[in-house]
Amino acid sequence: MVDVKVHKCFPTIIYEFDFVDVNKRMMDSYIRQTYMAQSSNHTEDDLHVLSYFGHLRDKVKKVSEQYLDDLEYEYDELEFTGMWANRLYEGDSHPPHTHSNNVLSGVYYLTATDKSSSIQFFDPRVQAHVLKPRNKVNRNNASMLQFDSIEGKGYIFPSWLQHWVPPTSDERISISWNILVRGNYGELDTLQNANI
Repeated sequence: MVDVKVHKCFPTIIYEFDFVDVNKRMMDSYIRQTYMAQSSNHTEDDLHVLSYFGHLRDKVKKVSEQYLDDLEYEYDELEFTGMWANRLYEGDSHPPHTHSNNVLSGVYYLTATDKSSSIQFFDPRVQAHVLKPRNKVNRNNASMLQFDSIEGKGYIFPSWLQHWVPPTSDERISISWNILVRGNYGELDTLQNANI
């Protein structure tokens, strides 16, 4: 083996967490009633202000603070800009997208089965795929990574990270959110900074 020092540069961090909410039944009931009333695949984006979703909101905020602290970001506070539920039926998918105008986003699986489709994230480094030798796919060379939708599991990721949900083989209810970081952006006195 060659003696080398490995440097992993420009990582994209995704946090995974487990959470069992005592309000699961109430959340599920509220979401199903909302869908029946709206005939839509998603609720309004105000779930973070509803009491049924308070425990989940608090957990997401705590994990998001840990995420930012681990990356040594400075911030004044975190603000939910939206939290909503998505319901996918057999055959439904969610096309590739990002969550513009936010810093962190995430998903939590309220209802999922082994047949529910996973969330897939795309490598944001476009240039990394200009020439791609054949390889045995692993986390260090993949152009897409998949995380299973498991009931009671959540993921937090940078809002700019493109992702999608391929067609599902079973009903799946997830709760998604966006978070804006309040505080200073950029370096002071550079004429390229802001306080949001």
